[in-house]
Amino acid sequence: MIKYPIIPVAQTLILSCLKFDFFDVVISPGSRNVPLAIGFASNKKFNCYSIVDERSAAFFAIGLSQKSKKPTILICTSGSALLNYYPATAEAYYSELPLIILSADRPEYKINIGDGQTINQSNVFEKNILYSNTLKQDCSHATEEIIKSNLQKIVNEKADFSKIEKLQKSIQKNNEEIIEIAFNLSINKMQPVHLNVPMEEPLYEFNDSPSISVKVKKKIEKNTSIKDLDNYYKAINKASKIMILFGVSDGNILSKKSIQKINSCSSIIVMKEHTSNIFNESFISNIDRLIGPIELQSNSDSVFDELSPEIVISLGGMIVSKKIKSFLRNYKPQKHFHIGNNISKDSFYSGVKHIKTTANKFFENIDLNKSDSKYFDKWNQLDSSKLDLHNRYMKAINFSDLKVFEILTNWIPKKYNIQVANSTPIRYFQLFDLKNKNMMFANRGTSGIDGSTSTSIGSSIQNDSPVLMVTGDLSFFYDVNALWNSYIPKDFRIIIINNSGGGIFKILPGFKENNLFSEFIETQHNLSARLIAKMFNFNYTRVSTKFGLNLYLRTFFKNSKKPKILEIKTSSIKSTKILKDYFRYLSKP
Repeated sequence: MIKYPIIPVAQTLILSCLKFDFFDVVISPGSRNVPLAIGFASNKKFNCYSIVDERSAAFFAIGLSQKSKKPTILICTSGSALLNYYPATAEAYYSELPLIILSADRPEYKINIGDGQTINQSNVFEKNILYSNTLKQDCSHATEEIIKSNLQKIVNEKADFSKIEKLQKSIQKNNEEIIEIAFNLSINKMQPVHLNVPMEEPLYEFNDSPSISVKVKKKIEKNTSIKDLDNYYKAINKASKIMILFGVSDGNILSKKSIQKINSCSSIIVMKEHTSNIFNESFISNIDRLIGPIELQSNSDSVFDELSPEIVISLGGMIVSKKIKSFLRNYKPQKHFHIGNNISKDSFYSGVKHIKTTANKFFENIDLNKSDSKYFDKWNQLDSSKLDLHNRYMKAINFSDLKVFEILTNWIPKKYNIQVANSTPIRYFQLFDLKNKNMMFANRGTSGIDGSTSTSIGSSIQNDSPVLMVTGDLSFFYDVNALWNSYIPKDFRIIIINNSGGGIFKILPGFKENNLFSEFIETQHNLSARLIAKMFNFNYTRVSTKFGLNLYLRTFFKNSKKPKILEIKTSSIKSTKILKDYFRYLSKP
């Protein structure tokens, strides 16, 4: 039976979500949020998930929104619970993913008087959220308690009870207006919003039917379209060196017609990362494999100068490769156009022109000149030569992180979507082609290691395809509460590359092997996931050789009664040397 909270503001939020067709709800258990939690969970129209750890819950919600492209509702109790949502809120903000955060709060008159689980919750996310507001306290609920308080601003001791109904109508109108603004912003801008919800006790009283109706309306903004693109088209057709650079996307950004037009022009080279989820043989997928070796060449300046584009056209979200960013910052393009309705970023310090239209509208309407430019050929030849060196090197190396990723890219079944943790895993993947063209996702908004596993589990629930999480040891152990989750599918898989610390720090400029670095930066450890897997009811296997890895991967993705964890043990020292030697080997002319 549906239970409607008697607190008007809680009921208003639930009814508003129904009107907006927001059905995915992640609830962090607590007391102050009981009216919302029970109100949502008792209604079968909502898909409700109970996730105890707030930080994990918020990243889990990101995984849900990542696939659905609809806002996920996040609900928590008062106090520090809300602050645990902050990392995921920032991630959603910079990744442009919609979340609607509903934080239960004490009434205003109970703030800063020494009550437990009470902090200043208004606008806690400040610059890392699209919109934030605090709803007004109802005065028709717990009226006597409200009047009793000397600090209450809504009604006072001399209040005429006959006026309370009128005042409540005003409060209701205000709250509906705020809710409508917040919900529509999240839909149209694809970003997180936060509504703080003060509620007075009693919290545990419900009715079988709603006592109010809401008038909120969904307002879908039309995609902004630039009618006059001639100036951009002229600039493109004048240039002989154009680079199209794809960041994070869901893969539906370009039509076949657009791709054909792009591929027909010899002055255009397309660079893309696996997280763009775009597949075309003419596009370069291994950016670091090309640029990294050039950085080590004695003639790098002349080579980069020859390869530098006059125009960069960027599409999608964040770029993983630091090397492409460095290249384009040092050899700045004359013009940088960003196409799409998402946020444009001046990543290359050259000034960016934001063209707010779809990529297909832009490319399908352009008449590209058939130039005699050799720009595509130069990059393509470079790609072929580095691939040849890459293949030779990979045949010669021992078991290491680099070898692990070569093996994985050959074994991961086509049906699996890949979620990747940040730091080294996402970078290693970029050096290899995905044999089965798997869709790949990562939390690249803030690029942190926190919450990757939680996001992957959220994605696995929303996804028609099974999900594989590939993570490093620090990322996994940091987010181990992600496994405290009763919704994990049986076909969910985790692969941990455990090199006993933060391997990425060994390959960064300025690294020096010493005790201080090992303890406070690299964070060396001797931990294993074996007991964690047992505690959370995962099948577990550990391998430490090339033979063992290939052997176990034959059955790892087959159907099972439990989700699985595969822990791959590697040497950080050996892996670091092999990776550094890799780029030196590929730097051969």
